[in-house]
Formats: sequence, structure tokens, C-alpha cells
Amino acid sequence: MKKRLLSIFMAAAICISLAGCQSQAPVSKQPKAVTINITTPPIGLGEVPGAGESEISEMLTLAAERFSAQYTKYDVTFEVNRYNYTDEKEQLLDKIGTGDAADLFYAGSWNTSAWAENGWLVPLDDMIDDELYADISETLWQQNTYEGHIYVIPFQQLHNTLMVNKTMMEQAGLEEFIPGPDTIAHWSTEDFNTVFAGLKASITDNSTYIMMMYALNNQGDSHIMTLLQAMGGSLYDEDGNFAVNTPEGIAALTWLKFLDEQGYIPSAAENVEFVDMVNLFYNGQLAVCAGNLTNLWDCRDRGLDVFPVNFPSLDGSGYVVSTSNGFCVFDNGDPEKIQAAKDFIRYIYSDEELMKYTLGTLPVNQSVMEQYGDEIWMLNAYRENSENLTRIVRLDNLNWQGVRDVFYLNIQDLLRGTKTPAEVAAAIDGTCNAALAEGRPK
Repeated sequence: MKKRLLSIFMAAAICISLAGCQSQAPVSKQPKAVTINITTPPIGLGEVPGAGESEISEMLTLAAERFSAQYTKYDVTFEVNRYNYTDEKEQLLDKIGTGDAADLFYAGSWNTSAWAENGWLVPLDDMIDDELYADISETLWQQNTYEGHIYVIPFQQLHNTLMVNKTMMEQAGLEEFIPGPDTIAHWSTEDFNTVFAGLKASITDNSTYIMMMYALNNQGDSHIMTLLQAMGGSLYDEDGNFAVNTPEGIAALTWLKFLDEQGYIPSAAENVEFVDMVNLFYNGQLAVCAGNLTNLWDCRDRGLDVFPVNFPSLDGSGYVVSTSNGFCVFDNGDPEKIQAAKDFIRYIYSDEELMKYTLGTLPVNQSVMEQYGDEIWMLNAYRENSENLTRIVRLDNLNWQGVRDVFYLNIQDLLRGTKTPAEVAAAIDGTCNAALAEGRPK
């Protein structure tokens, strides 16, 4: 009997022991579920190698699938929402503070600085290591910095130079100004004068023009702003205010009026818009027009023989204007969402297949341009030209739309002759700086 009781007690002790061990065994913890709302307008990425004509929403959908498959910190799902440009207020801004607010935005907007000022965006400095920072131009980082913090990680860019019809140059006997194959020309402002005069002398058709010019609306205004640096001036002063009312700025405006007086630009160009100039160039009726690498590919497809040249400068190095699109993160008060969004962005820059989507326009990463430079026409030339980047759109301009709304009106006055170059220079500074002041914190 005693032996039987002892056996029962021992069996019970073993059961209790096993139960205790079982209760102390580690329980597998499921990662927290996080949903990231990605919002973007229909930003084109051009002809992407291996993917064809693409938009950023397509790349983001692919990136979300690849990221989710390997991410273990959170159980993350993505919703990619694409809206039309005209619906930004309703689809993006009006949803801030609601359950439908964007967590991650692919920024093709000039308003991100105002969003940062309002406290809507998260600074992204902590996710940028030395390697990534060194791989992207300092000018591009400056474009995406506000109050000492980076709020947009650039992903793709467009380098805007001037495009030149090579056939028209040859017909005018201007071969000495044509650069070598697959390179970008660098002309001084005086070189431009020589080229314009030579082209004008060789053209007898009244429907063919030399140099682009337009001021009907605010489209393409950054190109005209770049021309205002042709005589050695800077568009801005050290405080970020417009500073065209200087001897150099007035000289540049005088030069633009000279081009009009010489018949180098279309007559009544104040009634013409930028897209008209592009169409004239594609039709072989304009010798020099603003464009980028995507436009050069279009020209080649159309059978046009063209080459790029930087915007004019006194020293001949010239200017190239870069606009960039990239990623920013909205602060919706959820640290898990913010962390997952940052991890997602950083993952994209580590994935070679995803980085190929920058090749349809122009990568911001020097390493990507170097890797594919021998495969893609003109890519090496644009990479080497990055040292001539100039800043037109600045992130510390909190009311850039307001600037655009008034700048072209001053160029209209110049072309109509209703104001002198000196008066236009003063008016540009006055109206544009008033627009900037309107956007600054009171």
C-alpha cells in the first residue's frame, strides 16, 4: 500500500514538474501588425530597363512585396494610393490627422518644406549613413533640407540642360562648337552669342527660330531663372531671397531683351508657353530648347540629331538644373509606422532591382550611374556633369507656388518692353520676395 501511494505521489510530482516546465517554455510572439499607407501622384519613371514605361506607383508596389517578404520587425502590409496632381489637397492634405492619412509620400511636390514647418513630416537624418550621403550630390541634399534637417530622401532626378539641333549647327558652319559624341557641350555666354548669330544668318525660314523663350504662364519658369545667371549673378542671396536686382542680374535681363531685339527668339514670346517651344524643337523649327535626358531619347526616336549644352555662364562651365523626387514620412503619431516606413525606404536603396527604376530618368546615386553608365546612352556624360548643378527650387522657400505665380509676369513686362531690364530686376526681387515672405512663419 505504501509503495502504491509513493508511486502515485511520484507520478503527480512528475506531472506538476512537466506542467511547470511547460508554463515556463518560451511562447512565440507574433510581430505587431502595421499598415503603411503610401500616397503618390502619377510620377513617371520613363523607360525602365527590363520593366518598360513605368510609374512610381508600380515600383512602390513591387518594393512593398519584396520588403514584406523579408521584414521581421513588424508584420507590415502596404496600401499604395495613387491620386491625380490636381487632387493633392483632397487626397493628401485633407486626410492629415485621420485614419486615412498618408504614412509615406513619394514627393514630387515643392510644398514639402511647408509641410515640415507645420510639423507634418519626420526628419530622416537618422536613416542616412555616410555611404548613402556620399553617394548623392551635396546640391541634391541641400535641395531637400529644411532648417538643418533632411526631410526628403531623393530617388530620381532630371538634369535640365539645353538641347541643340546638330544638323542646324552643321548647316550654319558651326562645327567647332559641336562636342564629341555622347558628351555635353560647355559654352560661355559669349559663345552663345556667336552661335546664335551664326544660326540666324543661316536660317531663311520665317517659321524657324534660334532660341527658346516664353512667358505665357509659369510652366518652365526655372529655365528662365537659370538664364538670369548668364552674366555671373546668383539668383539668390545668402539668406535665400531673390537677388536679381544687381549689376549682373540686370545685365542678364538686358541680354534676354537683346535676344528678342535680334530676332533670335519667337516674336511676342510673352504669349508663348514652354510646351510650344518643345514642339517646335521636335519639329525641327527651333535650334535650342531646354530639355533633359528623357527628351534626348525622344529626339533620337524621332530621328533628330541633337546634343545637350549647359545653360550659359561667363566662364563656360555652364549650369545644369536638377529637380528631384523622393521619399518623405508623415508623422501620424505612431512610432511603429514611422520606423517601418523608414526601414522600407532604406531597403529600397539596398535592392539592385528596385534601383534600376531610376534609370528611366536619371539616378541620384553616383554608384548606380557608374554601374550602368556604359549600358545607357549619355548616362556617363550626365554623371560627370553633376559638378555643374545649380539650385533653383530651394526647400526653404515655403511659398514656391506664389513665386511661380508672379515671376513670369515680370518676364512678360521685359519682352513687351513695358519695363526696362533694371525695372524688371527690381520687380522680380520685390514680387518674388513678397511671395517668399508670405509663406514664412509669422
